[in-house]
Amino acid sequence: MRTGFAVLAGAAVLAATGCGSGRLSHDSFVQHADAICAAYDAKVKLLTHPASYDAIVSYVARTLPLYLAAVDKLKALEPPAADEAAVQEWLKQDDKLAAALRTLRDAAMRHDLAGTNEASAAVQSASLAGRQAAAALGMSPATLKRRWSLARAW
Repeated sequence: MRTGFAVLAGAAVLAATGCGSGRLSHDSFVQHADAICAAYDAKVKLLTHPASYDAIVSYVARTLPLYLAAVDKLKALEPPAADEAAVQEWLKQDDKLAAALRTLRDAAMRHDLAGTNEASAAVQSASLAGRQAAAALGMSPATLKRRWSLARAW
């Protein structure tokens, strides 16, 4: 009888904490996402920001894979169901930012001033939308600053 009670009590604790479902609590999701963003920032903070077409191409070539790896880690997190829509919006902006960075790189490779300016504006727009989506989730102010260090280059 005691064994059955212990099993039920253990199951109730797991259900209450969200363990076993794979989903993180809101606070745990934010903490994990903040850590992913901090690790990304540590990898790119020492890189010089580009000031020429060739430097833009080189910068994106070095940082975009790191950014995409961080986004993949964020996508692997399982947010609480209540945050799912907000997280998907945030990740959608990450995808837009990555696409804009590719466009920026391609324009810089062509030495296309108008294309570079247009892509730079798209990077800034996706960056702002991403920061707003991350802020709505309660990401730390430090994360909001470092999360978009790729976009700050422009």
